[in-house]
Amino acid sequence: MSSVLCVDPDGGTTLMPWSDDELQRALLIRAGVAGPADTGVYHRRAVLHVHGNGQAERLPLNLAVWVLASVWRGIELPYGLHGTVMVTGPQSQELEADLVAEVQAVCVAVAEVRAEWQNRPPASERAARAEVLAAARYARDALRAPTA
Repeated sequence: MSSVLCVDPDGGTTLMPWSDDELQRALLIRAGVAGPADTGVYHRRAVLHVHGNGQAERLPLNLAVWVLASVWRGIELPYGLHGTVMVTGPQSQELEADLVAEVQAVCVAVAEVRAEWQNRPPASERAARAEVLAAARYARDALRAPTA
């Protein structure tokens, strides 16, 4: 049994067991995102499964996943990703261990920046986006850096 990640809107991650059965996988994704799922490819080895109507249903913005997708794409996405997101490998396969670590590191970085904002609010929305994206890039790059 392999694993995939579930990322809550608050940025918390849960490693979930991933069945070999295709129907079980589809049911887990639907349950994870709490409805019909759309897929988004922002990395060649990962797929984001997001609620198909999350914004219209007023699901909360998933800032950590928006940051992750923006960092993976190399641009600031002009739209939000809402609700709980399931992260799998391509074609609904398991997520490789290095990507599990990367997703978790970005989520932690976003949570740390948000916690800092409690005492030091960002000067503007633009500054907030820049700060959280920079922290996520730093966290991702730290994982990829060669060790001496």
